[in-house]
Amino acid sequence: MALFMVVAVATAGPYKKGQTVEITGLVTDAAGMPIPDVRVILEASRKTFSFRRLGRKTREVRRLAATTDSRGEYTLAWPWQDFYNRFELVVGAPDRKASGKEELMVLERLDLGTRILHGSPVVANLTIADTVDLESLRSFVAGVDTKDEQQVYDQMGRPDRLKTFDYPDYEEVSWWYFADGKAYRFRDGKLDQVVHFEPVEPFDSR
Repeated sequence: MALFMVVAVATAGPYKKGQTVEITGLVTDAAGMPIPDVRVILEASRKTFSFRRLGRKTREVRRLAATTDSRGEYTLAWPWQDFYNRFELVVGAPDRKASGKEELMVLERLDLGTRILHGSPVVANLTIADTVDLESLRSFVAGVDTKDEQQVYDQMGRPDRLKTFDYPDYEEVSWWYFADGKAYRFRDGKLDQVVHFEPVEPFDSR
């Protein structure tokens, strides 16, 4: 009985079940400039000890997301449950992959740790030290402006490599997908040719 009481006290939370915990903050770059339109995701999970694995185990991850506004601000409203004992904020941007599959480009993580136990609202500001990948993603998406480019993007996602050639009378852009063994060549935004080659392991060349 004594052991049960110790465990119960250790896992009890500071809020009542269902009580709203507000998590709010600002997402900025290294210079302190706000970053709009990125996702801020609260990942709540339960960490337990597994005797079978003789280590910690993560169970039942639940996610709650918000998008930063023009000022880089976000707010999340989490309904408290004592079951969850680990909380982490993840900042990222959706990055479309092959076959239209969307993955999150993770830009930063923040362990809320005991901060969430100190009461609501929880103020959590995040700084994205390196925004190169985010800027590259946004630059590419902004440049997809023709019907042919949009169709290929919807089907294949963002290419592993992009090459541009400026000729006197037109511009040629090629999108390379190494794992699929395909390169799409666009002439002034119109699909001109699909080149097939032996698939190779993709590498970071963006």
